[in-house]
Amino acid sequence: MKKITTNTSEITYNKIERLLHVKLLENAEIELEDAIQIHRVAEQLTDGDKFMVLLDANTIVTVSKEARAFTAKQHENDGRIAEAFVVNSLANKLVGNFYINFNKPQIPTKIFSNKEKAMIWLQSNLYLTESGEGRAIQKEFARAIRF
Repeated sequence: MKKITTNTSEITYNKIERLLHVKLLENAEIELEDAIQIHRVAEQLTDGDKFMVLLDANTIVTVSKEARAFTAKQHENDGRIAEAFVVNSLANKLVGNFYINFNKPQIPTKIFSNKEKAMIWLQSNLYLTESGEGRAIQKEFARAIRF
């Protein structure tokens, strides 16, 4: 596994599991430029794969409005299938819930307090994506959240 460190995160990609692990660094202040950099690193590491994102936010972080808006949208060559945020503080849980409810990410996104439950949920989304029925469910979900 290759690891790339940015100003705000450590990012690794497990090609076998199709899992991009983003670990936010302590006291990270994520601005739009940082979100764009994380997106570019994800593109580089995943090389066109469809993948799941495990975001480890078990540190004190802040995320700008612009960074949240950028992250919520699907972008060209964006292979994200689903995102799971693992948080251990009420503050990060509130930020995550705000992101989900206000920014309305275009992919399934959920908050967890432990990594194991997050991984189970991510794997179920991978299965749904790869089955014909799952693709239909995801299209319906994408259509529903646009309103």
